[in-house]
Amino acid sequence: MKIITDKNGARDPGLAEEIRARCGENVYLCYQCRKCAAGCPNRLFMDSTPTELMRYVQLGMAEEAMKGNTIWYCLSCHTCSARCPQDIDIPHVVDALRIIVQEKKIKTDTGDAALLNRLWMAMLRLGRMYEMGLAGLMNILSGHPFKDARLAAKMIRKGKIKLLPTIRKPLEIHRMFKRARSLKK
Repeated sequence: MKIITDKNGARDPGLAEEIRARCGENVYLCYQCRKCAAGCPNRLFMDSTPTELMRYVQLGMAEEAMKGNTIWYCLSCHTCSARCPQDIDIPHVVDALRIIVQEKKIKTDTGDAALLNRLWMAMLRLGRMYEMGLAGLMNILSGHPFKDARLAAKMIRKGKIKLLPTIRKPLEIHRMFKRARSLKK
């Protein structure tokens, strides 16, 4: 078993409680069985596994939990939660960590992953994912405006992605987000 230690000794003992307050998940229930890591389809691309992330939070190792790419590369596919014998919703923990990072404006060394996450969440306001808009904005804001332009044209021709977004019930979506903002206050 890999022993996880904090590089500089700094700990945030309130991190686990802050996560619990934000999303209702008790990270102390995790006993490091590693079933989440064994099933994670994206773990090969992450700095740490879901198991290690949970341990970082348990130990109050905020820097390790928030500065790596793990929270940004999490697909929120719930494979980890489905395998967890303690029924911990790990994607909820990841979402809470993402929110904390953004609220506290913590600098992360994840390249464009945080930008992609912000754009993804903004696109969801349309009611469903608008892939063309997401890819276009991502390319423009990351400084590669023509990246994959040929591939995009081919996908549009074959009907794999839509040129314009399809919004089914825009007023209902607007009301839903308005209500969510009022509940937050």
